[in-house]
Amino acid sequence: MTTTPDALPTPTFAYALVVDDEPANRDFLVRLLQQTKLTVEGAATAKEAQAIAERCERLDLIVVDNKLPDMDGVDLLAVLHKKHPEARLVMATMLDERSLMDKAFANGCNVFLVKPHGFMELYRRILRLQSGDDTLQRLIIDQYGPRPYRG
Repeated sequence: MTTTPDALPTPTFAYALVVDDEPANRDFLVRLLQQTKLTVEGAATAKEAQAIAERCERLDLIVVDNKLPDMDGVDLLAVLHKKHPEARLVMATMLDERSLMDKAFANGCNVFLVKPHGFMELYRRILRLQSGDDTLQRLIIDQYGPRPYRG
């Protein structure tokens, strides 16, 4: 992070992608992440997400829903992780299944978020991450709150 006199710090965590085929969910999350000063793009399909990932030199955060029309989000995680291994990957899904969690973390997931719980917790952690406190590592956020994933 860099600072200049009389200026706010410039975050090193700046670019995000939200992948969700439900427009209301995608728009909500895009707007929420923009409040953390991230530049955010949205995609409705895996194909669209992959095109954005290809043209972006850098992605710091990628949030993926599991139920996409052209690919399961858990499989998309692996594709996006290969292209942007430095990005924090968040699986945001309504499916609270242990086997899905295990596969998501195996595919590079950093945070498994069970909808609709945890969006504000994710928001707070992104703000902390921008100030240098990395709290987006192997984490589950669900109706019980945040806890470490213990594969």
